[in-house]
Amino acid sequence: MVSAEAEKFADMLRQAPRMADMPLTAQRQAGEHAEDLTATPVGVTWTPVAERDVTGVWVTGATATSTVLYLFGGGHVITSPASRHKFAGHLALALDARVLLLDYPLAPEHPYPQDVDAAVAAARWLLEQQGVPSRHLVLVGESSGGGLVLETLLAAARAGLPRPAAAYLMSPWADLRCASASFVDRRDVDLECSRESLTRMARQYLDGHDPTDPAASSALAAPADVAAAWPPLLVQVGSHEVLLDDALAVTRAAALADVPVTLDVWPQMQHFFQLGVGVYPEAAEALARAGEWLGRQLL
Repeated sequence: MVSAEAEKFADMLRQAPRMADMPLTAQRQAGEHAEDLTATPVGVTWTPVAERDVTGVWVTGATATSTVLYLFGGGHVITSPASRHKFAGHLALALDARVLLLDYPLAPEHPYPQDVDAAVAAARWLLEQQGVPSRHLVLVGESSGGGLVLETLLAAARAGLPRPAAAYLMSPWADLRCASASFVDRRDVDLECSRESLTRMARQYLDGHDPTDPAASSALAAPADVAAAWPPLLVQVGSHEVLLDDALAVTRAAALADVPVTLDVWPQMQHFFQLGVGVYPEAAEALARAGEWLGRQLL
C-alpha cells in the first residue's frame, strides 16, 4: 500500500506544470530544483573532483566498502551534479560506498556518444589511477543515467576494461525508440514522463544516430554482448511509469544472457521515486533494499 506521504506528493505533481513538457531552457532551470524538498544526509562530505579527464564530486560517508560511479538522469539533456547533491549522499550511506558523482556532457550541445566516452573515461580513471579493484566498483544510474550505465558497460567491455562488481538501475531508460506498450498503458498514471517528451529528448541526444543501435539503446543488445559486459543487476521501477517496459526489457536482456538480475517493481510509484528521501518513506526503503542487495554481491 502506498504511503500517505507518497499520495500527497503525487497530488502535488498533478497540480504542478509537467517539467517534461517545458522548453529545454525551462526544463534545465526546473531540473536544478529536483532536491528542494528532500532531506539532507547527515555525516556526508562532498569534495570537488577536477582532473584532466574527470570532473564531478566525491561524496563519502563514514565508511565505504565499495566505490560507486553514479550517472545522474535527465533525459540526456538536463540536470547536473548539483541537482543530485543530496541524493548522492543518501546513496553513499545506503550502499556504504564512496560515490563519484560524475559531471558528464549533455545533449544537444554534446550528443551521443560524448557522455558514454566521458563515463568510460571515468571508469578507467577509477580502475587505473585511483586503484579501485573491479570487484569493488559499482555503477549506478537513474532514468537516462540508468541507460547510460548500460551503454557504458557495453563500451567499457569493448575497450577491454574489467567488468565491475554490480550495477544498480533506477527506472532505466534503455530503449530510445520509445515504442513499448507501457508508453500507452501507463500514460494516464505517469505524472512526470511521456512518449512525446522522451521522444524529443531522444532526438536531441542521438542527433541523427539510429535509435535501434544497441550501443545507444542497450536493452536491444545481443545476449553475447550482454554476457560479456553486464555484471549482476538490480533494477527498480515504479508500476506507474511509462518506462516500466524498459525496466522489463533490461531484465529480460540480462536473463537471456545468463546475467544475474533482480527486478524490484514498486506498486503505484512514480519515475525515479528514490529521489524523495525525507518526503515519503518508500524512497529510503528502496535505497535500503539496494544496500542489502549490494552487500550480497560484494561478499
